[in-house]
Amino acid sequence: MLKKRIKICPACGSPVKRLSKFSGWLTPEIWFCPKCGYKGPLYAEKEVEETG
Repeated sequence: MLKKRIKICPACGSPVKRLSKFSGWLTPEIWFCPKCGYKGPLYAEKEVEETG
């Protein structure tokens, strides 16, 4: 079984996305949570099993 790490919101535990495609390239890396609205440079990681 393959294990994969995903980035999750430190506030609610939902998956986060980069705020923009330039985040981490021209500007510091900023993450956004669509569920709770968190925006910031911090995230947690969760290890999940990859199916398929």
